[in-house]
Amino acid sequence: MRHDIEPLPPELEDAIRARLAANPFLKFVGIRVPRLGQGYARFVLPFKPELANSIGLLQGGMLAALADETVAFALYSLVREGETFNTVEMKINFLGAVKEGEVIAEARITKRGRTISLGEAEVRQGDRLVAKAMCTYIHLANK
Repeated sequence: MRHDIEPLPPELEDAIRARLAANPFLKFVGIRVPRLGQGYARFVLPFKPELANSIGLLQGGMLAALADETVAFALYSLVREGETFNTVEMKINFLGAVKEGEVIAEARITKRGRTISLGEAEVRQGDRLVAKAMCTYIHLANK
């Protein structure tokens, strides 16, 4: 992934952070958000036994949810006030197991379209890539 991240205007970052604070899923699993940018987000998920599968590894659905949320919040920086969107497709490759520590998801919007947008996320534990996701979103009319 590219490493040039354009900062958000303070009022936009505040609005996105307010949306983050109101997200019950992020609170429930303990996701932190150390960095946001224009079309970019970085989320951190600490491993907890409650998020593990029956063999003690971070459940794959948690990695998928982390990737989806990270890409979605990267997209929030590119939508108009009141515009909504939904995930319509997601593809994820699980590339490594996680049994402790924390994972970091970095997402970038690849294409912000009028109706459809595409984003990607890489989930890493340290230097090790543990998942790669592509997410497609449909933009919905303001209500």
